[in-house]
Amino acid sequence: MLKKIKQNTSRAWLFFLDLIFPIECLGCGFEGQWICEKCFKEIKLKPKQYCLHCKKENSWGEFCPPCRIIYSLNGVWIAALYDEPLVSRAIKSLKYHFTGGIAADLSQLLILFVDKMLEQAKVAKPGLAAGLERRIFEQAKNMPAAVLNYKENLVIPVPLSRKRLRWRGFNQAELLARKVVENYGLKLDNKNLIRVKHKKPQAKLNEIQRLVNVKGCFNWQGGNLNKKNIILIDDVVTTGATLNECAKVLKDHGAGEIWGLVAAKG
Repeated sequence: MLKKIKQNTSRAWLFFLDLIFPIECLGCGFEGQWICEKCFKEIKLKPKQYCLHCKKENSWGEFCPPCRIIYSLNGVWIAALYDEPLVSRAIKSLKYHFTGGIAADLSQLLILFVDKMLEQAKVAKPGLAAGLERRIFEQAKNMPAAVLNYKENLVIPVPLSRKRLRWRGFNQAELLARKVVENYGLKLDNKNLIRVKHKKPQAKLNEIQRLVNVKGCFNWQGGNLNKKNIILIDDVVTTGATLNECAKVLKDHGAGEIWGLVAAKG
């Protein structure tokens, strides 16, 4: 009963905010949509993925071997760049202006990116068995299990602290995750990974401070994950400190591959 009341309160809050902030395209001002179809088509997906640590380009956004030893994450999938004006405006409006409806448009960016990645996997997969050109074979050889068996992934949104959740009224990562889960028929767990400490916002900190700031902030309340591959969803990534701290906790509880999926790289 309490859970239902909280859900209804959250929906009412989002509706109230949408009344305060009239829905207009963040790109051209077109009424009725946060990002109109015309402006959405102008957003460029990130053309190539890379190791988040050293920025060396690769096929699947994985951490390269020298960098892998300091990360619990397997890698991060980045849909777009924060330099895209429309993307940065959408993320800022979602996080700081409490316009939760924008999550539906940003989630479409994630879905478009994942569709492209899965199409890439479909092309590369035959390279594991057939004599295709070397480039495609190498791409296929390093294909993550989380991509190869995408429908079997568990989706977990990066949680907010209770204090920040009360302040914002919603978890933007969860809003994005719900749309991705609905689109692909994946399983969502938005209860068992919790944030146990409220710290300074990561955006105000440098790389070293970010690592220290999130240390020990998360806890897993569920059972053993039994090598389940996991997609951690958030709106934006900078150094990957938050995603990696989540991954560390999940790996300690038996997770398999863990990949971050974000709308943009800040």
